[in-house]
Amino acid sequence: MNRFGQVIASAVVSALLTGWMPGQAHAQLIHARDVARASEQQLRAMLEGDAQGLRLEKVFYRDELRLPDGPVSWKVKSDVSDWGSGRQTIPVEVLVNGKPETVIQVAAIFKQSLRYPVLKRSLKRGEVVREGDIKWMEGDVKNPPAGMVESAKDILGMSATRSVTPDRPLQAEWFSSPQVVARGERVRVVAVSGALRIESTAVAKNPGRVGEIVSMENPDSHKRFDARITGPGHAEVIW
Repeated sequence: MNRFGQVIASAVVSALLTGWMPGQAHAQLIHARDVARASEQQLRAMLEGDAQGLRLEKVFYRDELRLPDGPVSWKVKSDVSDWGSGRQTIPVEVLVNGKPETVIQVAAIFKQSLRYPVLKRSLKRGEVVREGDIKWMEGDVKNPPAGMVESAKDILGMSATRSVTPDRPLQAEWFSSPQVVARGERVRVVAVSGALRIESTAVAKNPGRVGEIVSMENPDSHKRFDARITGPGHAEVIW
């Protein structure tokens, strides 16, 4: 290979190693930390005025970014409503001279400040939540559990389906409607058919909550039938 050929070969190898291509004589290299810093500025600007208490902790980007020569701008390709507490992957569009050049993925860590109800005392399974059992806490919740209770009205008057300790975020699945009819309890049963209404007393063969269907027994004939619980000590016949 002559001297001219060696020069051309060296230039090709250099282009492959550095990313330089014809037409990009002034290509620019942006370090990973600068990519992360620019993305962070965009994310923080989007979070200003956010009412959900979401706070950006840190942004990460691992690779250097080689771009054509020209002014660089950044555009986040997702919305604040798509973000949540914990680590998120955020798409960011990179523009050069105002034109889209590439889309990168940056890692962002968010924390969320929430005001949420907790219990003042331990609750045993089957105990009902009263107003005096609830207090409010406010702070960062890194990964809010699915079904986290955010309103006290969602659990007031509900019974615990398991033992629940105080001062911890509550989950809706830990609570259900309380039993309003006990096994062996005498229940006032209503049967309605058109304009005909009959009321009688029956014995519940198993406990029940409002809306549940419970087996009942006529105390005189000992015949069994199903009835839907409508409230404490009351039910209606299922036809």
